[in-house]
Amino acid sequence: MREIDYDELLEYVYESDNLQEVKELLDQILEVEPDEPQALLLLADLTEDDEERLDILERAMNSARSYLDEEGVQESDFMEDELGLIYLALMQRMAFTLFALEEDERAFKLAEKLICYDLDDHGSGRSLYYRILLERKDWARVLEETMQDPDRKLAWAYSRLAAAFMTSRDGGELDEATLSKFLWEAVSLAPNAPFYMLGYFPEPEFEPEPFSDALNDVEEWEEEVFHFSILYEGVWSLSRELLNWFSQKVILFGLLTERFGEESSDMREILDSLGGTTEYEEVLGSLGEALDDEAVLRVLLSRA
Repeated sequence: MREIDYDELLEYVYESDNLQEVKELLDQILEVEPDEPQALLLLADLTEDDEERLDILERAMNSARSYLDEEGVQESDFMEDELGLIYLALMQRMAFTLFALEEDERAFKLAEKLICYDLDDHGSGRSLYYRILLERKDWARVLEETMQDPDRKLAWAYSRLAAAFMTSRDGGELDEATLSKFLWEAVSLAPNAPFYMLGYFPEPEFEPEPFSDALNDVEEWEEEVFHFSILYEGVWSLSRELLNWFSQKVILFGLLTERFGEESSDMREILDSLGGTTEYEEVLGSLGEALDDEAVLRVLLSRA
C-alpha cells in the first residue's frame, strides 16, 4: 500500500478546530489501517506522555520506512516524496521525544540525519543537534560547527555563546568583551528568548486551532522562540558561573528595557548581588530616554 487512502478524512482533521472530533477522525482511520503513517504522526502530536508518544512514532516510522523501501525511494529523495517528508517529520518528533526521555545518543543520531535535509522546520533539527553537543560539554566541536554554520539562527547564537563562555573559563582566549558581543548578538535575534530560558517570562498565551495555521506571523514567531527557549533552558545550569553571568546580563537588559514592571526593584537587588549595578548605571546614563530594544542593544554592543 503506497497511496494514502484517507485524504478526505485527513483533510477534515487538519481543518477541524474541535480536539475531540480530531481524535475521533484519527480513530476512524487507524481502526481500518492501524499503521497509516500520517494518522499516527497526528496522533503522536496529540499524545502528551513521552513514552506513549515514542511507541506511536516508532510504529509510524517503521510503517513509513517499509512503504518507502517497497517503492525503492532512496533517503536522498525523501524531500521530493510525500511519504518521505512524513517520514522526516516523524524522525524529527522522535528525536525530540528521545531527548526528553534522556536517550541522548539515539536522539543525536537522528539529529545528525535531520540536519542533512533542507527542512522547513525553523532549524529545530540543528537546534537539537547543538543542544546535545552542549549536554556532552563538547565545547570545541560546538565552536567548530558554529563557525561553519551559514544559518545565523537562535541555536547557532546561543550554542556559540555557551561554548565560548565555557571555553574561556577553561583557559581559552576569548575575553569578556567578545562574550558580551556574542550574548547581545544572540539577544538581538529574539529579545524575549533569554527571559523564557530563565523562567522570568511565562509561556505566551496563544490558542491555535489543532493542526491549523491560526496564529499570525508575530504569534507564530513568538511561539517558536518560546519552544526553542525551553529546549535551551537547561544549558545555563551546566555551570554555576555560566548561570550567574548569563542571569546578570539578562537582568541588565530586562531592567534597561523596562521588562520587569512591578518586579523591577527585586530584580535590581538580584542584579546588585550578581555584580551588575555599575554596568547598569553606566548604560542607563548613556541611553537618555531611549529604552526600546534596538537602542539598548546598540549601546550594549558598542560597549562590547
